[in-house]
Amino acid sequence: MALALDGIKIMNMCWIGPGAFCTEMLSDLGADVIRISDVDPGKHSALPMMVFEAYPGLRNCRTLGVNLKTEEGREVFGDLAKSADVMMEGFRPGVSKRLGIDYDTIKEINPRIVYASLSGYGQDGPYRDIVGHELNYMAISGLLDLTGPKGGTPAIPGAVVADWSGGLSAGVGILAALIARDRTGKGQFLDVSITDAITEVTSMQTNPYLYKRGIVPKRGDTIWNGMYPWYNVYETKDKKHITVATLEPKFFANLCRILSCEEFVPHQFDEGEKRDEMFRFFGDKFKTKTRDEWVELLMYADTCFAPVLGIDEVEFDPQLIARQMILESDHPTAGRLKQIGSMHKLSDSPVKVRNWVTGFGQHTEEILREIGYTDNHISELRDVGAVG
Repeated sequence: MALALDGIKIMNMCWIGPGAFCTEMLSDLGADVIRISDVDPGKHSALPMMVFEAYPGLRNCRTLGVNLKTEEGREVFGDLAKSADVMMEGFRPGVSKRLGIDYDTIKEINPRIVYASLSGYGQDGPYRDIVGHELNYMAISGLLDLTGPKGGTPAIPGAVVADWSGGLSAGVGILAALIARDRTGKGQFLDVSITDAITEVTSMQTNPYLYKRGIVPKRGDTIWNGMYPWYNVYETKDKKHITVATLEPKFFANLCRILSCEEFVPHQFDEGEKRDEMFRFFGDKFKTKTRDEWVELLMYADTCFAPVLGIDEVEFDPQLIARQMILESDHPTAGRLKQIGSMHKLSDSPVKVRNWVTGFGQHTEEILREIGYTDNHISELRDVGAVG
């Protein structure tokens, strides 16, 4: 059974972060993702080495070592680009041009290529050359200011939100550009900004303010970040936590009925003393049972309820297991390996593990042979340090 992106070749210069997340999704969907690194990546940066030292689970891709500081290495890169559909890089703006692998150079070799440049702030604007990371991009977008307790300090979210939003943005853009290429026959350049992506993700909070020029949303003062007692997090008897999110009145009524506080039903959206009273009641009530006791009572009772799971509990959640979000398969060096599965569920092109990566440059010879290099030529390239 063919996978959805069978036949699509992606050259990926991003080993970590949003670019890696993006291309992992595309490789799960069937694309031939070639992760390209320096012939000795550990010499220049400790970050790529963490991919293998911390976790062996790189799936559904291949690796190629190329030294772009040599003329021969750049020639190899160009030869590979001739048959590629997509190239993704995550350098600071201007770096790819200095390396001789920028879009203007590559499109002369392959006018059909979709070239995605992923950066923190984008390829233009006053922040173009400013360095940054996840936390900085969330700060600029307004998301960080909305996260945390009312009256408290902005809190760092517990997951990578901005970077992965950037990866999703890049993935959608790449697929859109490939569809456009089917019509026009031409590739194009994608300027992907992580800050742009997380700003759009935050639009549900920002747009109402922009439309109305009303009150600026603050921590703890909107439906989505703690304003109401029926959309909140509560501690339980065993010091664990649960969530209720009964936005619709019918679900709020169900919750109140089960908690024996039906007098609150007409007051769901009240302010002032009645809301404070509900906060106190829910806070005290949920401390009378353990988290799992509340799961038993509320999970299947149409109350928009869910327990707060620790990372060490996620792998045992029956829903995640049923949806194959906890993926277990055989790894060539790590044995039976668990990792997070794919969010994509296609009826006729299901995601599957096709191969594993266990080291840098693992597939260099295989890839070079595919584009016409002989064994003697590959040996010569190794001798001059052009490939690894």
